[in-house]
Amino acid sequence: MTKSIVRLLVLMFFGTLLVPLVIAICTRLATIGFYHLSPGFIIKCFLLVTAIVIATAVFYVLLKRLESHIDANAREQAEFLDSFPVSHVDLAIFGSAALSLLLELAVIRWQGTVFEFFAFYKNFGLLACFAGLGLGYALAARDRIHLALAIPLLGWEFGLMIGLRFGIGPEQLAAVTNLPFQEQLNMGVWTAGNREAVAIYFFLAVIFLLTALAFVPIGQVCGRVMQRRTKLRAYGLNLLGSLFGVVLMFLLGFFWTPPLVWYGLCFMGILFFYLRNQIP
Repeated sequence: MTKSIVRLLVLMFFGTLLVPLVIAICTRLATIGFYHLSPGFIIKCFLLVTAIVIATAVFYVLLKRLESHIDANAREQAEFLDSFPVSHVDLAIFGSAALSLLLELAVIRWQGTVFEFFAFYKNFGLLACFAGLGLGYALAARDRIHLALAIPLLGWEFGLMIGLRFGIGPEQLAAVTNLPFQEQLNMGVWTAGNREAVAIYFFLAVIFLLTALAFVPIGQVCGRVMQRRTKLRAYGLNLLGSLFGVVLMFLLGFFWTPPLVWYGLCFMGILFFYLRNQIP
């Protein structure tokens, strides 16, 4: 499973670097058309693609060197989840479920504050989180994924979204803040053209995969600890923990806490589950 994760991380790295270039090209095409592209712009795009490919190759080599270390830590994590005292299993099921729901709601709410169409269509973030959690649950029995990967993957997503929001020009930003489809009422947001829609869908695909990948190890922890109880008891504890996560997010929102508090609590929970298996 670690090899598959490494390949997906390399793919995400390549896609992340490619997003600004795709936005720039689609914006230029929407403005002046394909036949009016200057040779200088085409050469610059070619050089940027070459640099991205080289950077991706370097990233792949670095990950390959860390692959055995990541797999060893994932194996230790799985052994810990299978062997810690039975008296703590109920609390682990409850806590992991609460963590997954709190983090899911935090991601969905935060995405909508950075790009407006995530606020209009919250199901996009919801489906990405569910896909990651569901895959983690499905792989809980036979595979292992390093839990600590969740934090850098989320940080990766934060950096991409914030970088695009505040690091590109107004023309490029407008191309990825418009809605990629027409509606009778879109609440003051412009509808993107066909070429702009290509940039938006590419950006959405990268965000979807990043979000899903970040939730896979969390779902795997939930599924792993649930296997240590009977199905009915495990599901009941998981449901209670999920409800607690929803209530906690409601309270955090009620008191107008910033996203830093949401993610701080989530990351503390992730680190708690990770660091516990480092204690002899």
